[in-house]
Amino acid sequence: MTRSPDHEIARQHLWQIPAAREFLGLIVIALFLWLLYELRGIFIPLLIALILAHIFNPLVTFLNEKWRWPRPLTAAILLAIFVFGFAGFLAWLGPLLLQQITDLVSRLPAYLRTLATTYNIDPGNILDQLEQSLRQLQLDFQQILAQLYKTSGRALGLVTTVFSTAGYLIFSVALVLIYFFLFSWHFDAAPKSVARYLPQSRRERIIEILSQMDEAIGQFFRGRLVIAMIMGILLSGGWFLTGVPYWFFLGMLTGLLNIVPYLSVVSWPVVVLLKYADTVTAGGGQSSSFLSIVLWPSAVYIAVQLLEGWLLTPWIQSGQTNLSAATIIIVVFIGAALAGILGMLLAIPVAACAKIFFDEIILPGARRWASEH
Repeated sequence: MTRSPDHEIARQHLWQIPAAREFLGLIVIALFLWLLYELRGIFIPLLIALILAHIFNPLVTFLNEKWRWPRPLTAAILLAIFVFGFAGFLAWLGPLLLQQITDLVSRLPAYLRTLATTYNIDPGNILDQLEQSLRQLQLDFQQILAQLYKTSGRALGLVTTVFSTAGYLIFSVALVLIYFFLFSWHFDAAPKSVARYLPQSRRERIIEILSQMDEAIGQFFRGRLVIAMIMGILLSGGWFLTGVPYWFFLGMLTGLLNIVPYLSVVSWPVVVLLKYADTVTAGGGQSSSFLSIVLWPSAVYIAVQLLEGWLLTPWIQSGQTNLSAATIIIVVFIGAALAGILGMLLAIPVAACAKIFFDEIILPGARRWASEH
């Protein structure tokens, strides 16, 4: 006696039905992403460490295969380079960066007052509130530093420092370093462990697609990091030569924003506005040279952007994401709407992976269906 297909389906467990299994998988993924977003304060150090481990994994793997360097040794050396390099950066350029940030914060109310007076704008009590908030911010920052130096080494001071903003940042950096070491150590072992749970008939194909996604993600983050550093240096030097105030802070900040393509454009009008406000506040007046205020700082920004678009990105990244400029802008806006700055950073590699999945899985299936019907 043969059983009907409906009877066979009725005897199956829910996870044995392909459509139900795929739907449940999508629900699990959505819940996982929601949980990551809700607990982003905890997972951000984990994510940063994972990205850094992914960036440096080719180097760690190369040294392990070429010269038999143990992965923990290479990870420890990289950690030492990070720590001493960052300490050297702070010792060399940290005071300049801190001075420029402090000067900008202290002079910002004066800039706004000068612009409001120049263009007959009535700001009401907004400027007074802003000045009071900035003064309180500076006071709180000084109190945190005073508490850090005053109570270090005592239990109460340690607890106070850990739960302060400075303590949280230090703790987060320590977590990133620890996670980076562990991820770098076991980075190559994780894919091999996951491969054991893939279907035997499709294992090679799945691994091939995941390898393409891995290459796209690594190429994006490695390329953007290098490009951001180069652009930060070039912009800082160019704006120093053109007399832009806070040139080092603005240049490095613009380079950092450039990790997300096209995001650095928001700093361009800010640079011009600060240059103009600083000139007017210093007594230059509205008759100050248009070349010095607008043209030369803008020329530096445009020249560096052209260098990035025509030389750095094609040379360093080689178009590995295979996304058009319009697609990049759209996904960056979507990422910003969903998860802010973190979403903007992750939007492009996620979109690159989605494109690979679409090209390798969806399109071939659609072509087969079209040829059979």
